[in-house]
Order: sequence, then C-alpha cells, then structure tokens
Amino acid sequence: MAKVNRLKTLPHAAGSHAKASVIDLGSNSLKLVNYNVDSNSYKPYHQESTSIKLAEGLVDGILLDRYTAKAIETLKFFRNIIDFEQIDYTIAVATSTVRDATNRDTFLEDIRRETGFSFKILSEREEALYSYTGAICSLSLPSTVFFDIGGGSLEFVSSDNFEIQNILSLPLGALRLTQQFSTGGSYSRKEISSMRSHIADCLPSKESLGLSSSDPVLVGAGGTLRAIAKYDQHRTGYPLTKLHNYSISAESIESICWDLLLKTPQEMAMIESIGNRRACIIQAGLVAVSEIVEKLGFSSLVVSAQALREGTLSLSLQYPEDFAAHKIDRVHVQDLVHLSCQPNIISRYIAELTETLFSMKLVTDKERILLAEAIIQIDKLSSFRDADSVLYSILDDDSILSHREQLMVALSLIYSKKKKLNSLISKFEDILELEDKKTIRRISTVITLCDIFHRTRTTVRPRYEGTDLLSLDICASKTFPEVLLRRACSKMSSTLGINIKPVIHRSVGPD
Repeated sequence: MAKVNRLKTLPHAAGSHAKASVIDLGSNSLKLVNYNVDSNSYKPYHQESTSIKLAEGLVDGILLDRYTAKAIETLKFFRNIIDFEQIDYTIAVATSTVRDATNRDTFLEDIRRETGFSFKILSEREEALYSYTGAICSLSLPSTVFFDIGGGSLEFVSSDNFEIQNILSLPLGALRLTQQFSTGGSYSRKEISSMRSHIADCLPSKESLGLSSSDPVLVGAGGTLRAIAKYDQHRTGYPLTKLHNYSISAESIESICWDLLLKTPQEMAMIESIGNRRACIIQAGLVAVSEIVEKLGFSSLVVSAQALREGTLSLSLQYPEDFAAHKIDRVHVQDLVHLSCQPNIISRYIAELTETLFSMKLVTDKERILLAEAIIQIDKLSSFRDADSVLYSILDDDSILSHREQLMVALSLIYSKKKKLNSLISKFEDILELEDKKTIRRISTVITLCDIFHRTRTTVRPRYEGTDLLSLDICASKTFPEVLLRRACSKMSSTLGINIKPVIHRSVGPD
C-alpha cells in the first residue's frame, strides 16, 4: 500500500475515508484508476485502460476527429463508473500528445461539455515530477535515477539522498519511437540499429544527471516496463505475480532483447505477458530501456508499479492550491517524499518492548526492519483463516520492502500461528536464502508475544536485568490470557537465547 503520511482529507468527503479517481490521458492509452483513500494511505481497487493511440492521430500538430471521438466515448464510460461508484474526488490529467496538439483547447472543451471532466495538461516538468513522486513515495529509495517511459515521452528525475538533482523530458516514448523507426510494425536489423543510435545520442549521461559521486538505484515505470517485467517473470518461472519493486538485471534485459526484437507484431501479440494492445510498441520501448541501462552503466533496475497517477493523486491532495495553479515544484515533491518515507507507528502497547529488543541486540538490524513491518501488519492475525489468505493479503500491497523481505514478513506472521511452513517455504525457495528460515522463526516468536499485548490492549514495561534476563512488567486485566503469555515467553526465550520473565500485576478494577 502506498503510504502518504498526513495526507489531507478529500474535498467534500465524509470522515477520514473516501474514494478518489485519477484519469490519465496519455499518448498510447487512456486510463482510469479508483482509489480508497484515508488519512494515511491510498490503495487502488478498480482500474480501466483503453488503447486509443492518440499520438497516431496527431497529424501536423492537429488531433484528428476519429481519435478525439474515441477518447470522448471512453471518457463517457469512465463517467458512468465514477458516478456509479460515488467517487468523492476526481482529477484528470493529459500528457505528451495533448500537450503537443495545436487544437488541444477545442478538444478539452469538447471533453468538458460531453463528459464533465476538466483536464489539466501537465508540462514536461510536471509530468516528470509527478511520476517520480508516485514511484519514490512507494519505494523509499533516497538516491535514484528514475525514468518513466510512456507512449510519447521519456521522463527522467535524478535524486541524491531524496534531494532532486535534475529533471528531463525527452521525445523517446515507445509509440513515438515506433512511428519513427518501424516499418509496418516490424523492424529490420538496420532499423533497430538506427533506433539504438538515436536513443543513445538523446539520453543524458550519468554525470549530467548530477550523480557522478553517489551510488543511485535505477528505477523505471510505465506500461512498457511492466510488460517487460511480466515477460521476465514468466520466462524465469518467478513464483510471485508481483511487479512493484521487482528487480531486473542488465543481463536479463539483454536476453529479452534477443528474444523479442525480431518478432512480428502477430508473434508478439501471442505472448501472454505482452498481448495485442502493447504488441506494436513494446519493442521500441524495450530498446529504450536497454539503452538506458547500458549508457548509464547500471547492472539492474527496479520496477515501480506506481508513478504518474499515484503522484498526481498525492500531490493534488497534499497541495491543492499549488497543484491547481501549476505551482508544484521540486520542494513540494521533496517534502512529500520525506513525509511518505517516515516509518509507520507501532502500536503503543508494544512499542517499548520492540525498542528494548532492538537496543539489547536480541534481533539483528535486518530482523529489526522485518519485525517492525510484521508488527504493523499484526491485525491480519485476528482474522487468520489459512496461510494463503495472510500471505496474499500482504504480498498484494505495494511495499518499500523487496519481494524477498515482504515474503519473509508474511511467512513470519503465518509461522506465529501455523507451525508447519516447509511446503510454503519450498514453494518460494528460488526467492528465499538459506538463513531466511531461521530468521522467520526468530521473528515469529516475537510476533506471537506482541500479538497478545496488542489484542488485549495491555501495555508491557520491559526491564533488562543483567546479561541473560529480561523482565516484563504487565498490568493485566482479570481475563488476560496468562497461560498463552507464559508459553509465548518460553518459546521466545528459547529462540532468542535469553531468559524472559513475565511479572503480572492484576488490575483491581472491572474488565
């Protein structure tokens, strides 16, 4: 789930929960995403996407009627969805092709009159900043070279310790490159070579992005990259159907190039992870991604499933007046990213216990991160039905954790309730490492103890007494599950290698 701390309440929304919609009118497709939003987070629950290839209808700077008509018909469909869902807040943005059209004002007025949607045309700079915001708020990576490859343009934002260094927008979108270099949707070797040279000449150097002395992570977003990631997962037998925070090596990207570049559009359409809608433009996008990795000298890239739409939503809600006035700049973005990347707050009933375990070095730094995330998700244990229900509810969220780390959090929660994990662990053995099973068992014993205090709303005061004794002072109600507690303490003592002694003080008041 994307975290946006202190997100402003939606206009006209009742209470702290509401529904929001973002419409994205791009060069290749027209998308609608509906989100559930509260004061701390947003999460998509419905999305629609139609390939309208608006850029194909831009001739001599003018959008042709048959393309604008298709866009308006799709937007009427979106209007029905938004009205039916009783959406509280809608924001609609248009990017490269609409930005370049000389008849854009007429087109947008037709949209407003026939559908009621008022579109905001994003400048190149805004498009880059909004995409970066959506991605980095959901990944919490301080130093990055971020790119978003769309149908018409390719955006870059570089950052060093969350401070933005450079912002670029280049006319290197997948659909634009396809129109420029493809013959009937297919490529000859000469055309591929020409396209590679053109892209390489246009791309910035690592030094020009302001990151020559840092160690940034390459992060990519956009439909082309998602399709490449799905293809890579399918061909390698990756056991998770999850794209956000998926890492692709430079070697894999080169291998995919060899697999796909000389295929016909018909052959591409038969590939499940690509499909008919993206078959005609995926090769140009793949070449662009390959050239980015090679020219900037990265050994891998991280895929973000969140970008422009999520950034648009969070910035429009956090800074509504500046957003409406086109005054969002890098300072707004940096402030929001810093807010979003703050750690979640652990339940007050167990906060002191977990801090004590960390300070006593009873858990490692890596285990500390995983344990904190597991405790944040501890409420999922209250409705525990089976292992799969917990596993997939956690893995379904977009997280700053890697896939392996997120999987370990889920398995730790499951192991705290269900002791037989061999079949699940073997299912994901290609992701997990040798020591992970031991880590999962250690974390799970702490989770079991924390779950008792959290669910009974009982505060525990830990006291470290010497090198091998941790006392837990507990002011408990009459119905406090003392037997469960002592079993949990015994298990945790054995696993962490320290004597844990619960000291229970019964409250005298009514339960």
